[in-house]
Amino acid sequence: MIALRRSRPRRRAFSIIEMLLAISITSLLLTSLLAALSASFRAYQATTESASRHTIARLTMHRLLAMIRTGTQFGPYPDNVITDPIIQSDYLEFVAADGTFVRVEYRDLDESLYVVVDPLGEPQEELLLTGVAPIFDENNERIPPFTLHYTRGPLLYRATIDLLIVEDNEINLAVEGSDVPPLRMVASTMPRNNL
Repeated sequence: MIALRRSRPRRRAFSIIEMLLAISITSLLLTSLLAALSASFRAYQATTESASRHTIARLTMHRLLAMIRTGTQFGPYPDNVITDPIIQSDYLEFVAADGTFVRVEYRDLDESLYVVVDPLGEPQEELLLTGVAPIFDENNERIPPFTLHYTRGPLLYRATIDLLIVEDNEINLAVEGSDVPPLRMVASTMPRNNL
């Protein structure tokens, strides 16, 4: 018998040009995928940082307003309550509901709010909020964060708190910087015990 030889089809490998083309297309796809993933991470971090800043600022403002509503014997006083009943200050002093003397002060150097309990005796200092930037008016003069309006002698009628919360350099969650805008919070309250 005569053996018939079947010719097998010859397998052909990829050429170098085809390989380079496949590698370049794959690298383009991976680069675009990594860019989209990086943008997604940055957006997530900005959203997380903004939500965290909003929550902390609201809680701080709520705590300050609650302390003012329940406090008595406020300070600082204006020089003349009758002719000029409004004073702006970097601090606010009062006697808390439990009878302790409390001072809330803004420190421009480290852009922070502090609560000092019993500042005349043995003070106990607590950091209340960091990342509080100074606010400037149209004449480039700094506006103090506390505005106190007195009435009927030394009784506080209304307290207004004006805070500009910015990104805290000490607590930075972002990998490549942050696009989170500053948050300005303004709130007023009246002490219950002065009415």
